[in-house]
Amino acid sequence: MEKLKGLLKNRIFMICAAAVVLIAVITAVIIGSCSKRSPAKEPRVITLTIDAPDDIPLEEKERIVYDSLIDAGYSPAGVCGMMGSIAVESPDFDPTVINESNGAFGLFQWTDVGDRQQKLKDFCKEHSMNWGSIDGQLAFAVYELSGADPIACRLDDFLKETDNAYAAAAEFTAGFERCITDSGKSADKYAGGLYPEFYGEYYQGMSKRINKAMNYYERFKKDHPNR
Repeated sequence: MEKLKGLLKNRIFMICAAAVVLIAVITAVIIGSCSKRSPAKEPRVITLTIDAPDDIPLEEKERIVYDSLIDAGYSPAGVCGMMGSIAVESPDFDPTVINESNGAFGLFQWTDVGDRQQKLKDFCKEHSMNWGSIDGQLAFAVYELSGADPIACRLDDFLKETDNAYAAAAEFTAGFERCITDSGKSADKYAGGLYPEFYGEYYQGMSKRINKAMNYYERFKKDHPNR
């Protein structure tokens, strides 16, 4: 009997030791996976020189925005996904447009939620840019995407690598615009993968943003046939 008890104790000890090792391995794998997925980044500050008078045709403004974001390192599909939101938020690509109901401002309609509009102003002041200009706002958008905004920064690598304008528009709507709303005729559910915490939420005009992005992609993709 004593011998049997000793064997059982040894077996229990071995099982416990193995469990401790397994937990340590799983923890290391999870930590390593998270660090690879979300490495710390230094936000990028880019300088754009854009000559875009207010009275130039919309198509020229769209081309300027497209070329500027391509030069910033984003893929054609990624850029078109971003532009799909601009086309909804500021249909004339007017960087001075204001939503009178909530004070949202500019190409991407920054609001005071999370002080993002104030951060736009502070960023442009610090870097001698006009916060009501296309170049100032695109530079700030890149700054947010590349690390300055803790939610939008998940989009940066994705928008550089994706060849799917549909997905780019959906993910950008969820992670950058964050225009969550009640369900309704102009709202669509988010079903993407970058923001599981937003899965199933309704977003303002998501299908319209996606359609706009797909149209831009059809128009511009011939410029970059290998991307």
